[in-house]
Formats: sequence, structure tokens, C-alpha cells
Amino acid sequence: MTSTRPDQEPRDLDLRRIPLFAGLPEPALALVAARTVVTTVPAGTVLALEGSLSDPLHIVEHGRVAASRTSPAGRHARVRVDDPPVAIDKATALAGTEHHYTWTTLSRCRIRRLPRRLFLQLVETEPSVALQTARHLATQSNQARGDFLDAVVHDPLNRTLRRLTELADADGVAALADGQQGLADELGLSRITVNRTLQQLVRRGDILLTRGRVELLRW
Repeated sequence: MTSTRPDQEPRDLDLRRIPLFAGLPEPALALVAARTVVTTVPAGTVLALEGSLSDPLHIVEHGRVAASRTSPAGRHARVRVDDPPVAIDKATALAGTEHHYTWTTLSRCRIRRLPRRLFLQLVETEPSVALQTARHLATQSNQARGDFLDAVVHDPLNRTLRRLTELADADGVAALADGQQGLADELGLSRITVNRTLQQLVRRGDILLTRGRVELLRW
């Protein structure tokens, strides 16, 4: 379902602002523009289901998305997703396997759909696309290793404080766009655990907690 209200439509994004396409020559850029489909979708739209095939490659131009997975026991976890513009799940598209997570929009989003065959063609023929893809996958790999080691080594308090530090801006303010539940999903913890941890950090004088944001008092 797409909206028909023009005043709510996100503006067109210059293709070169998308990191994946930033270094493309004009002919390749024109090919991407001609072969991609752009739609605007509301929050709560499922872009790809866990277990579904990785075609097409979804590029988020505006808005926020989440990659999540729920265990048979009902435990919910969410994977970090870079800020837009970003192409989601490039690793799955490269491998030609099924999605390991369900990708859902958290806000109104402008989505560009790139056929997987064209994506692979660009990786094979355009050095800038291959390099950007490799850098992105390397960054994701390092983040995944860091998150795994944090889960093994650190207790919930230190894991929460580390994540808040990563989210904080230059003024030491971390916006919780999806509330405490979103933070809990990212950390693989329950909302109750995250709430108790935040209250403990408040009592220690580490943070100031307000609605939708956390101010770090001691970096």
C-alpha cells in the first residue's frame, strides 16, 4: 500500500547519494535508474520474510527499517541496520540464499528495488560497487563479532551502556527512536531487563533518562 498524498511523499534522492552507486559512470547510473522500481510504503510494511529468496535487493532511500528474528520460544531479537540511504542484506543477495531475518519498515519509507541479477552484474563490472559492497560487509562482520563478544563477556549493564555510547551524538544524547523495547531487541534482552538496567544507570549518575532519549552524564 502506498500513499497518494503528495505533501507526504519523500523527495527523490540523487542516486549518487546512495553509497552503492556513488562511483558509477553515467551509463551505469542511467541503467540503474531505468531498471529499478521506487515505491513509498508505510510503517509496518514487510520488505522480506525470513526464509524468502533474496530478489530484489531493497535500497532504503528514506526512513527506518529493522531486521528481526523470533525464536520458537518467542524470544525476539533485532539486528543493527545502518542509517539510510542503505542497501539491505547485500550478503544474502551476493550468496543467492534465503533471508535469515524478516525486514520490516519502522517508519514511512521510500524503497528502491534493484533486481538481483543487475546487482551481481554491477559487482562484476563496476569496481566502485564491488569495493563499496566489500567495505560494507567487512563492517557488518566486525560489528557482528563485537556484538557476539559483548554478549559473552559483558553483563546487561555494560552492554546497555556501550550501546548508548554508540548511539550518542556529539552532545552525549542517545535518541531511542523505538523506545526501550527497540533497545532491548537490539541487545537481545527483555524490556524488563533493559528498564531495570537504565534505572540502575540513573541511580549511579551515569545517565539522565527522559522520554525517548538518554543523556550520558559520564562518557
